[in-house]
Amino acid sequence: MKKSIFLISFLLIAGYASAQISKGTILAGASSNLGFTSVSPDTGDNYSLFDLNLKGGYFVIDNVVAGANIGYHKLDTYSYSTFGIFGRYYYQGKFFGGVGFNINSYENSDSQTSIPFEVGYAAFINNNIAVEPSLNFSIGEDNNTFGLNVGFALYFNRK
Repeated sequence: MKKSIFLISFLLIAGYASAQISKGTILAGASSNLGFTSVSPDTGDNYSLFDLNLKGGYFVIDNVVAGANIGYHKLDTYSYSTFGIFGRYYYQGKFFGGVGFNINSYENSDSQTSIPFEVGYAAFINNNIAVEPSLNFSIGEDNNTFGLNVGFALYFNRK
């Protein structure tokens, strides 16, 4: 019985100790939607989108990261680039929610803005590497997108 209480206490303490990402941690990550995004523009026609996103950030306080992102998006023969800023909040150091502001630069067209939202889970392989599946929704000037992304992230200086 004492061993069970000790084991449960140890697991709770260990779980609490890893339940946050400390201020000063640096985030570097990459993600892609792997072709699972469905775009519904104002015209009503749906099509698939491939994208690759890179992001980097700094944990300004425990569990809160602020950073910048760049992305490349391709639709058949059409492509565009994204530049933006983002913020994320981590609950228990694993579940996260975030919001950002992006400027999308299109080929032969004016730039447009979008506001992306994300919720996901940081599944840590070790103390510094995580696989991050997430659901994403973006509100744009001409269309809204919803997708499932899978990313990898490095957490430097994580304690």
